[in-house]
Amino acid sequence: MRGRIFGLILGCYVAVLIGAAPAGQQSLGEKIVAYCQEHKGEQVGDGECASLANHALRAAGAKGRGPDRPEKGDYTWGTQIFHIEAQESAPKTEGKSLDIKPGDIIQLRDVKFKGRRPGGTYSMIFAHHTAVVAGVEDGGQTIHIFHQNFGGKKIVMTATYNLADLKEGWLRFYRPVAG
Repeated sequence: MRGRIFGLILGCYVAVLIGAAPAGQQSLGEKIVAYCQEHKGEQVGDGECASLANHALRAAGAKGRGPDRPEKGDYTWGTQIFHIEAQESAPKTEGKSLDIKPGDIIQLRDVKFKGRRPGGTYSMIFAHHTAVVAGVEDGGQTIHIFHQNFGGKKIVMTATYNLADLKEGWLRFYRPVAG
C-alpha cells in the first residue's frame, strides 16, 4: 500500500515538473501576459490592435507575425490551436477550446458577440481585430483578453469573450513560437 501511494505521489510530482517552467523562469505565454499586464492603460506602439501582440511577442522572445492566411489581412501568430466560426445551427470548430492558454494570440474577422451578462445584455463587434489571451475559464468557453484600439481607445484594456455568444464571423487562436 505504501509503495502504491509513494508511486502515485512521485508520478504527480514528475507530471508537475514536466508541465511547469523551471523555477525562476517564465514560460513564453507567461511573459506575453506579463508584458500586456505591465502596459495596461498605456498605448503600445502606434495603438493598433496588432501592435500589442507584436510588441508582446518581441518582448517575450517569440517569433513575430507570420504570413497572412487564409486571406490578406488574416494575420497568423504561430501555430493555430483552435478555430471557431459562427454557423446558423452551431459553431464550426477545429481543435479544442480546452487547449487555449494565457499568452495565445487571437485573430478575429467579422465577429459579433451578443449575449447576456449580469445586469443585462451585451454586444461586441470586430471587423478585424487582434487580442492576447489573459486567462481561460469554463473549459475554454470564457476567454479573458488584453487588447487595444477598441471603442476608440488606443490603450491596453481587458475584456471577456464568451464563445457561446458568437453570432457571426470567426476567431483563430495561435500559440506563439519561440524566436
